[in-house]
Amino acid sequence: MKLNFLFYSVLCGCLAFTSLSEAADTGVSNIQNRGTVYCGTNRNHHDLAYKDPNDNTWRGFDAALCRAFAAALLGNKERFEMKPLRIDDAPNSLKTGVIDFMFGEFPLPAQTEILSNAMNVDILYYEKVMLLAHKIEGATSLEAYKDNKICLVRSSIDTYYLNNFNYQYKLDLKPLYFSTRDKATEAFYLNRCVLLPGSSNELKTILNTKFKGKDYVELLPEVIGLRPVYLMVDKSSPNLAVTAKWIINALRLAENYDINSNNLPMMLSDKDPSVQNLLGNQTELWDKFKIFPTWMRKFISEEGNYGEMYQRYLGPGTALDLDIMESERGLAMPKPFI
Repeated sequence: MKLNFLFYSVLCGCLAFTSLSEAADTGVSNIQNRGTVYCGTNRNHHDLAYKDPNDNTWRGFDAALCRAFAAALLGNKERFEMKPLRIDDAPNSLKTGVIDFMFGEFPLPAQTEILSNAMNVDILYYEKVMLLAHKIEGATSLEAYKDNKICLVRSSIDTYYLNNFNYQYKLDLKPLYFSTRDKATEAFYLNRCVLLPGSSNELKTILNTKFKGKDYVELLPEVIGLRPVYLMVDKSSPNLAVTAKWIINALRLAENYDINSNNLPMMLSDKDPSVQNLLGNQTELWDKFKIFPTWMRKFISEEGNYGEMYQRYLGPGTALDLDIMESERGLAMPKPFI
């Protein structure tokens, strides 16, 4: 009798724990009940998400990804809102539900990231880390900047890049630390330091806004590192994280299969189980994710696969001018959808 009681007590406890866990992870259902996807984008990276003044439409790579989430989760790619944020505000904005997803580089070391509630779900691409500099008269190489001050955010991965860079080129740059990215940028603006590291797009934005028309600041050509740009969600929503990961994987898989708007009708009859699942001919797998099974068909015909979106918004000739795709480095082979 006691054993039976113990068994049922444990069973009830497990069921209760499962119910509580599922209840706590309401990311997908919250989005679907709300009817709108909220996506955060780094406000200092204007080219990744901006409103076209001609038709008030969101453009840029971050906006394209948010459209994909809206198409998959809501069946309508236009049911989304972009929210430009400071990257430092991303963890709290995810925790409080201001945003569902965040796109951006999160330059935190392991000991800081583990204490944050922001979860890095996937690497979207790699952005070049470069240096913005107050020009030095007659400078022809980095040697001219030796022993100068560089503005850094304390406890950021840029410190690691700087240490490697200093060691390689023996520049002996003097770090000047700040608590936030905005404070470091302000210090550079006030000429408290000669150099400011950052992602190439962010530095171009600073150059074209704060120093527009000024010829005493320039973006140096040297690349001091590659910073991963992440898709992030709140740690309390692991189911949403898994769902988001497979939505991104689906776009990459379509690129890998070379599924595009031109050959989509032909690919619908492909017998590969992964393609059948991907395009919604077999609905069971997408149903388990609570996703509209045929979302990929319309999205690819209108927006393209991951590679097409990358080339349109990030590739050569764009403002970011990223010439090497992550997949070409062998770092982003998509998983089959089976």
